[in-house]
Amino acid sequence: MPRAALAIPLLLAALASGCGASASSAGEFEGEEQNVAEVVEQLQSAGQSGDGGEICDELLAEPLRDQIQESGSTCEQELDKALADADDFELDVEDVTITGTNATARVKGRALDKDSVRELSLVQEGSDWRIAELG
Repeated sequence: MPRAALAIPLLLAALASGCGASASSAGEFEGEEQNVAEVVEQLQSAGQSGDGGEICDELLAEPLRDQIQESGSTCEQELDKALADADDFELDVEDVTITGTNATARVKGRALDKDSVRELSLVQEGSDWRIAELG
């Protein structure tokens, strides 16, 4: 399976993991850690509204967007398909680790009626944090 085709199921898995909580977890962090957590919240919000374009344009790092587009369609088209299959978009950031221009967000949700924790890798592009990998 091409690498781009693998990115979509990973994004879907990250978005479809629900924790049932609606409170903001970004407020538990400060400074750059809060900025990273806010990207996860924006991912949750764009997933809830089914906005693949926002995710591609504002939240994904350029290499990940390029990887998704390797399938022959646009990033937005691929994410819209993945979002249409997702049914729960609640994400709770448990921890953020920043090393230079790289960050890891530990995100809790539910998958198959079990608690699930995934790590999202982020990279700083200019002054913005962007999702580089979906673990």
